[in-house]
Amino acid sequence: MNFWELMIKKDDIILSFIEGIRKLIYATDRQIQKARKEMAKRPIEGIGKELYLLLNAPSLKTQDISVLKGKNTMFVNRGFMHPLYKELQPQYHVFVDSKMLKGIWPISWLDEIWNMSPNTTIILPISWYTHPLFKNYQNNKQIYWLTYSLPFYNLGVSGSCFSFAIQQKFKKIYFTGFDATGIGHEMIKTADSHFYGNDKELENKTTSQFVIDLLMHSRHLHDLNRLAAWSEKKSYKLINITNGGLLDMFPREEILPLLTK
Repeated sequence: MNFWELMIKKDDIILSFIEGIRKLIYATDRQIQKARKEMAKRPIEGIGKELYLLLNAPSLKTQDISVLKGKNTMFVNRGFMHPLYKELQPQYHVFVDSKMLKGIWPISWLDEIWNMSPNTTIILPISWYTHPLFKNYQNNKQIYWLTYSLPFYNLGVSGSCFSFAIQQKFKKIYFTGFDATGIGHEMIKTADSHFYGNDKELENKTTSQFVIDLLMHSRHLHDLNRLAAWSEKKSYKLINITNGGLLDMFPREEILPLLTK
């Protein structure tokens, strides 16, 4: 093990320790435990089915996702801005970013999603269950309060999507719009970082912030490699159908037609 591999391993241990403490804290919260029990009572939804996860990278604009109509689809974050969102009527939509807790992302997005797609289940972290913002949503049957179960902690919203899909026993999990190049676009500002453009709240970052972002991105790629190896060992089928992008650790298939300019 060389020096840099040792540094990565050191970070693995530290992050695992921190997450262990966090889990202990949640384990002592009666309200969160009650919510967990309620989620455990819900039927498993993915047995024998395939799931299509659509993330928000620029490459999503190059693919014809209309062919996914009638299939089990999952969107994330600002994905409801996609022009085909209402047509696809996704089964799931995931938010885990603390921007929603801070008011940067309005909680009204939940109702916007249900206005477009009334039967969509919105997946939120179980740690948000006791937050005052969500008091009126605690008993909403169209919200699933997710207990994150993967042994990797730097996967962002994609990790929560994979965690839910594996818990629900989907036989295959296809994912697209996962370029993993957003940080590069943010730094050089020569292209959009998402299919809908750029996040205004991420503009005008300082180099000090990019130091943190680059470290997080490094951890992100590291944990994606770990996830790919782990899922293969566990016989979970995670298949990359993104048009391009960095992710070389997952098997690839070409399922979605490309749009002609």
